[in-house]
Amino acid sequence: MIKSDNNLKFHNKNMLQRIFMSISELEDYYRLLRKYQFDCGKKLKCIRLRETLYPLFVKFVAVDRIIRKQTITVLGNKKRYTEQIIYACTHIGGDDCQRVFEAIRRGCWWFIGDPGYLYKDAAGLLLHLNGCIMLDTGDKEDRHIAYLRGVELLNNGGSLMIYPEGARNGTENLPVMEMFQGTAKMAIETNTKIIPIAIEQYKNRFVINIGNEIFPNNFCSNTDLTQKLRDILATLKWEIWEREELLPRSSLECNYRELFIKEFEERIFPYDTLESVERTRYYSGITSPKEAFAHLDKLIPSKENAFLFKYTKERF
Repeated sequence: MIKSDNNLKFHNKNMLQRIFMSISELEDYYRLLRKYQFDCGKKLKCIRLRETLYPLFVKFVAVDRIIRKQTITVLGNKKRYTEQIIYACTHIGGDDCQRVFEAIRRGCWWFIGDPGYLYKDAAGLLLHLNGCIMLDTGDKEDRHIAYLRGVELLNNGGSLMIYPEGARNGTENLPVMEMFQGTAKMAIETNTKIIPIAIEQYKNRFVINIGNEIFPNNFCSNTDLTQKLRDILATLKWEIWEREELLPRSSLECNYRELFIKEFEERIFPYDTLESVERTRYYSGITSPKEAFAHLDKLIPSKENAFLFKYTKERF
């Protein structure tokens, strides 16, 4: 047992003990470890050194892609950056992090929420060696510690790959979901440029669209910068859709939504579930279609209100 200055008790576990721990036990263990290390003033180690090892790490990522028979097409900004950068990416599935890591052609730390399965997966070990900031999104203190670690990383010349939506985008009609303001807040506080990156997946083919630099000192607030970032990410995603040729609504299967959700669920397994994705999304008073039309269940059809049912049918 290790005890910190403010009486926080932490029971250290060796590697053998951790192997036999369940995922929920590991989540509790590493959350306490992060709090203990922060409380003791432990700093991030080898920030720039880890980034210089990018050629080694990216080989593992490339081999994994080849084994999965996946391909990458990179559009937009092809500049290779060497200074500290925040790479703000859309999030769609289980492999998009690795594909973006290849596309940016330089090392950076990963900001990972609710690692879960990664605590027991070999990919988790590679993430640790590469450099990552992990957090339990359901724990307010852990979120705050992760934010301060991100600031520490950027202030010491490191770069960060982060997903401002906070969850994988499992919606069938939003190019970019509502976003948390942490990315903008870190950028403004550390005066770090943001590179927006949109990614889309078509079976085993990934299309990545990289935008130009966003300078945080051009914005007065986290809210303004967050909205601008979301607008740019949505534009980058739309450019991918246009390139891939948009389909008319009439060409979609009548059960398109169910097929979409099923494919999305398979894509995020085993790192996420539909429930965990929904739990970690950012909400700001968004009304779902089900809620918006709930009154129709109580409405008695008549000639006067028949148009409401017709309108609903056309919408869905």
